[in-house]
Amino acid sequence: MGIVEEDRCASSIILRYLIIPYTVGPGKGELLRLEWPDVDMRRREFTLRKTKNGESKVVPMTPDVYETFAELHKERRLDTQRVFLYKVKPWKDPRTAFAAACRRAGIKCLRLHDLLHTASTNLRRAGVDTMTAMKFVGHKSEQMHRRFNTIQPEDLHEAAAKLQRYTANTLITLAPRATSGQCAPDCNSSVGA
Repeated sequence: MGIVEEDRCASSIILRYLIIPYTVGPGKGELLRLEWPDVDMRRREFTLRKTKNGESKVVPMTPDVYETFAELHKERRLDTQRVFLYKVKPWKDPRTAFAAACRRAGIKCLRLHDLLHTASTNLRRAGVDTMTAMKFVGHKSEQMHRRFNTIQPEDLHEAAAKLQRYTANTLITLAPRATSGQCAPDCNSSVGA
């Protein structure tokens, strides 16, 4: 295999690999240990048996992730159960291929781990509730989930736009004016006290 062919092969493998943590957030080790018996193409989900917190986790596939697994399945080797292979052997570490892909793309200061943060952030931005998102990416605590979420200025602008859409469709009604010493039924009696 020539250098150009090997580079193309590594690029194809890293692209397929990256789609999964970017989209659904499993960690590097979890994904590299993934075996074909734990990939259910019919149910469109895969099971991570050895996670960081020691518990198994079932991860649903998005259409992009499903397509990635379908492509990998076409190239599946029968002499190993591992999903991710490089040069016909189980892939041990994608960091070199990832660093090379980042260099070619002109991307600096991006780590594989950052993709897990992206998956958590994208779930929030998509409107997935916190408890479901935590289960989806395997976070045990809200503190951990918050740490993996990134709030960018555009998120705040989107929040302002959502607030505007909400308030633009909200009718504001004033409570009937109370006479001196009386509160309207909805008023907090301690206001003004």
